[in-house]
Amino acid sequence: MQVVHNQKGGVLFLHGYSGTGKTFMYRTLASALRAKHKIVVTIASSGIASLLLPGGRTAQSKFKILVPTLDNSTCNIEYGSDVAELLQQTQLIIWDEAPMTHKLCFEALDTTMKDIMSKHNNNTEIFGGKVVVFGGDFRQILSVVPRGTRSDICGSSPAEQLEMDDFSKWLLQVGEGKIGEPNDGVVDIQIPDNFLIKNFDDPIVGIINSTYPAFEHNCDNYDYLSQRAILASTIEVVNQINDVVLQQLPGNDHEYLSAYSLDKSEMNEGNFFEVLTTEFLNSLHTSGLPNHKIKLKIGTPIMLMRNIDQHRGLCNGIWRLALTQSFIIFRVFWNHI
Repeated sequence: MQVVHNQKGGVLFLHGYSGTGKTFMYRTLASALRAKHKIVVTIASSGIASLLLPGGRTAQSKFKILVPTLDNSTCNIEYGSDVAELLQQTQLIIWDEAPMTHKLCFEALDTTMKDIMSKHNNNTEIFGGKVVVFGGDFRQILSVVPRGTRSDICGSSPAEQLEMDDFSKWLLQVGEGKIGEPNDGVVDIQIPDNFLIKNFDDPIVGIINSTYPAFEHNCDNYDYLSQRAILASTIEVVNQINDVVLQQLPGNDHEYLSAYSLDKSEMNEGNFFEVLTTEFLNSLHTSGLPNHKIKLKIGTPIMLMRNIDQHRGLCNGIWRLALTQSFIIFRVFWNHI
C-alpha cells in the first residue's frame, strides 16, 4: 500500500501455494484502493482465474497481447486510445497466475507501458513506472479437492497416502530441477514404473480405461467426471479420445455441422474468396475452434470454448454443458461458439 501511495513504481511478486489466500489478498488490495477512488487493473493469465478477481480480465484481452508473441512484439494499444489513457491513470496492476505466461508477454507489456508513459517522462522505468503485483506458484502443485477433507486430499488409506506422498515429492523434484542434477538444463527423467500404464493393446483405450474405470456406468455422474481428466498433446489425439469415449456412451450419435459460408458484407470483393473454398474451411483442425463436423449423443458433456457472457459466469473451459433432446437449445450455444 505504501508503494502504491508513493507512485514511484515497483514490481512485487506474491508467491504462495494453492489455497493460501492469494486471491483474497488481490481482492483486498483492489477493494481498498478502489474505495479511495484509485484505479486498479486486475488481470490473470487464464480465464478461470480472472473470474475470481473483481472486474478481472485475461491478460491477452486487457492488454491486447499479440499471438504469437515475439522478441520485438508490443501490445496492440495505440497511444492516445481509451485503453492507453486508462493505463496512464492506473495506480496498481494485479496479474494473477503470472508463471503461466511466457516472459515475452511481460516484455511486450513493459515496452508498451514505457511508450504510453513517455508523456510523463517515465519511458525508462520498468513498466513505465507503474506498480505491478505479480502472483502465482512456480511449482504448480496439484489442486486440492474442493470442499474435501484431509483424507480426501491425502488419501483415505495409509497405502493411498503413501502413494500420494511419493508422487508429490517426485513431482516437486521435477519442477525444481533436482532430478538428474547436475545438468546443463537438459536431462532425461526416468518416470517410475508405478506411474505408468503398461497393460494395454491400444494406448488410447488403455489411458481411457485407467482414467475412467467403469465409464459406461458413471457417464452421467457429475462428480465422477469432474474428478478425472486426460491431458492430450495434439488435436489429433483429442479427436481420437473423443471418438473412443463417444462409442462407450449409450444411445445413437447425432452429427452436427458448423457454419457453411463466408460473410462478405464487410469485405471487398476479390480473388480472396476464391482461395477460401468451403472444402478448405471444413478441413481446418486447429486449437480453439470446433471441428466442422462433430458427433454427439444425448448427455454428452460439452465444454464451452469461447466467452459468451462473462458477467454471468460463462467463461471458456469452465462450464460443462450437455446435449439435450432439444436441438434448439444446443444450436443456440453452437452458433455463439
